[in-house]
Amino acid sequence: MKSLHLYRNLPVFALLILLLWGCKQPETVIINDAPRTTAEADTTDQTTDESASFQKLVIGEYQSITSFDPLLANNSATLRALQLIYEGLVRLNNTGDVTPAVAKSWEVSPDSTRYTFQLNRNIYYHDNDVFSTGTGRRLTANDVKFVFERMALKGVPKKAANLFMNIRGFEPFFQEQQHIYVPKQRTLADVSGIQTPNDSTVVFELKQKDPRFLKKLATPYAVIYPHEAVNSSQNTFAPVGTGPFRFSTNRSDSLYVFSKSEKYRQQSQIQLNRADIITGQSEKQLLRQLGTEDIGVLPQMGPNMIQNLIGNNGELIPSYKGQFVLNKRNLPTTFALYHNGNAPFSSADAQRLSALAYEHTSQYFGQLPTSIVYPDSLPQSSLFDTTLAADQIDVIYSDDPYVRTYLGSLSKVVSQQNTKLQMVEIRVPTSDTELYFKKGLPLIDNNDNSNEPIFRFYVHPPSLQRSGVQNLNFNDYVWWIDLRNVTVPTTD
Repeated sequence: MKSLHLYRNLPVFALLILLLWGCKQPETVIINDAPRTTAEADTTDQTTDESASFQKLVIGEYQSITSFDPLLANNSATLRALQLIYEGLVRLNNTGDVTPAVAKSWEVSPDSTRYTFQLNRNIYYHDNDVFSTGTGRRLTANDVKFVFERMALKGVPKKAANLFMNIRGFEPFFQEQQHIYVPKQRTLADVSGIQTPNDSTVVFELKQKDPRFLKKLATPYAVIYPHEAVNSSQNTFAPVGTGPFRFSTNRSDSLYVFSKSEKYRQQSQIQLNRADIITGQSEKQLLRQLGTEDIGVLPQMGPNMIQNLIGNNGELIPSYKGQFVLNKRNLPTTFALYHNGNAPFSSADAQRLSALAYEHTSQYFGQLPTSIVYPDSLPQSSLFDTTLAADQIDVIYSDDPYVRTYLGSLSKVVSQQNTKLQMVEIRVPTSDTELYFKKGLPLIDNNDNSNEPIFRFYVHPPSLQRSGVQNLNFNDYVWWIDLRNVTVPTTD
């Protein structure tokens, strides 16, 4: 275990004005620098096919891309990257409405419990060595059934399965896969509520009406990929989809290159030749690269970015208007702090900590626009004595900047009561860890837990793009991105 450290020491750049770091307020960063000249620009990622008409968008993500297996996606950056490679039966457009994707049409029964999808027959997977000929084959209804039944298998996270438990026969199949360890003892061969009468038809039968079913199908957890992409051991996964871009290469630990797919059924929609994603950068580094035009868009802004570019009114600081376009989301990401009842930390202390968390962390919430980041309403526990009896409180490690910055403020409050808040280098609670955060994304997560959280705050994470990036829109879902019809200034 290690003591709470919210930030690492960072190199000083001539173009950066640093404020206090660590558990203090976010730094100030100057981002409206002049762009580098051609001679200064990094050309290590240039390809020989670039010309005067070549269009490349560079996306900056402060989170890492953890996997190209849709079932292993565990953060917003990964979920956004998946939508470049894959499509589901349906997808969301920039207003958050459902639109056709792999499926060209669908019918819903009068009682809304039977959905019949007709697949587009001219959809082919990207060329890849997972296919015996190296050429991507046509997508079929069996691929859809395979993807949904894989969600129920043991050894993959349950997040996708939880979205579709309402499909008839899904829960029994899921439970058998999870708890009957000897395959010969299982009695269910498939999910009865998913039927494929022919290669281009998929039928879903639900146990009860679900008004959000189509939107769940539009999440990155329900994108379609071939069974050939999945290694038999489930330890490897080939990023093969039918989306507008194909994964080209990972040129470093932090640069992912996606090329326009020549097999995409609606090629005329795709104006970009390439989309690059830069990950693993600090917020400070990303802001600097945005200012020098090395990055065109930040799909999700962290707390330091917000502090530097957005005023208390929730709008861009005047000096940045015209250079950048700010996009806001109405649906919040929820951050909930839970008390582990099995740990040596009493419920009374948890209640006192709740009051401290709500009342005495103004250093965090006071410096960010209330329309973007705000806590839940004040609990009744605030009326009681808030003196903590614990000498030390352990909280699970988090790489989310909103959590880490908030914990820095809370750590100061707790230390005033001679109690130490310590972040431990594990990802799941044990019997010794008292606190843990859960993050809930709109539609995908709902923070279900057997206990009520002791503290909760909400973030409406905005996005930022350079004004030269055209036709890029963001809907209310932070995990969503669509590069169709996007244009950028061409390479000279």
